[in-house]
Amino acid sequence: MLLEMARRGEIDPWNIDVIDVTDKFLKKIEEAKKLDLRVSGRVLLYAAILVRMKADAIVPQPPAEEDFEIIEWDEEEEPEINEVFIDEVLRAQRRRIRRISTLKDLIRELKKAEAIEKRRRKRKEQIEFEYVTSIPHEENLEEEIAEVENLITKILQKKRFVTLFSIADTKEKIIKFYLSLLHLVRRKRLAIEQKEFYGDIEIKFYEQN
Repeated sequence: MLLEMARRGEIDPWNIDVIDVTDKFLKKIEEAKKLDLRVSGRVLLYAAILVRMKADAIVPQPPAEEDFEIIEWDEEEEPEINEVFIDEVLRAQRRRIRRISTLKDLIRELKKAEAIEKRRRKRKEQIEFEYVTSIPHEENLEEEIAEVENLITKILQKKRFVTLFSIADTKEKIIKFYLSLLHLVRRKRLAIEQKEFYGDIEIKFYEQN
């Protein structure tokens, strides 16, 4: 879209004014929407970044020292656009944004923003994958629930309650025990109580009122 605007003489490719380019770019998007034309995720991403570039041009912010390589963008991928991401992109690019003078400079910075977004998406997908694969399958889950219930039952035969942190001393164990506890609470085998936010969890036998 930016190249087309340059070809039509709507922007000067050799003397880029970020504020002017942003306003005209947004106007083009609005015109496309009125004509029911599909606006790609890439165009929306560019629009979001340009709006922040415009804001920085009006009220400059302290620059950052980071740099990023250009990564090819898959047209099938739709970027996730949010306030946190745009701020992250521009914190890493503000020094270079001030040096934008040509259309080539502007497109280069937008490409770098795409690269950052793509890496961020891949990190998020990897975290989600690791989380899903860490959740036990149903047959294993039932075994873990039984193990947790047996352990807690033995302890509760000697005392009124036990705390989660006293029986789970690692992050992995806490997650494993907590998931099992949720199932046991739902099945009305145990009851849990957390007196403070982020505090320890007391575990007792379920008592029907």
